[in-house]
Amino acid sequence: MTMKLSLPPLLISCFFAFLLSSPYAIALSTDITLSAHQANGKKVELTVSLEQIEQLPQTTITTQLPWINGQAAFKGVKLSTLLEMHNIKPSLIRLKALNDYTTEVTWQEMLQYEPIIAIKKDEQYLKIRDYGPFWLIFPLDQYAELQQTTYLAKMIWQLESIKVE
Repeated sequence: MTMKLSLPPLLISCFFAFLLSSPYAIALSTDITLSAHQANGKKVELTVSLEQIEQLPQTTITTQLPWINGQAAFKGVKLSTLLEMHNIKPSLIRLKALNDYTTEVTWQEMLQYEPIIAIKKDEQYLKIRDYGPFWLIFPLDQYAELQQTTYLAKMIWQLESIKVE
């Protein structure tokens, strides 16, 4: 004897409403919060979506990383491009991940190594379970010094916010 389980549509709707209003919905966000002071002193606080990042000039970094097998092509916007388009010239950039991990990148490091906020790996969108939706990528294969733990620790994944000082 087989029993067929049928869930009423209202119950299914309630489940999805609960899921979307839960803390897990925040983890599904595809936005980065950017807070800074512009060169003219004006405070800027905005939300940058995945769609907005896609509209900016894209750069590809092909490199090997300790967290993945082999080389991969990462595509995204240069961190400098994102900040410069909002007239932001920082001395220090603080980045925070969904799990509250934080790291810092100096203006000089940003200009010298040109890291990107990657949204794709090998033409596939980064998912949360695969270090996404945003991952700060440095070109490790181009600069030997980037293989140091100090720089590897700056390659923050699941990037949630950027605070510029």
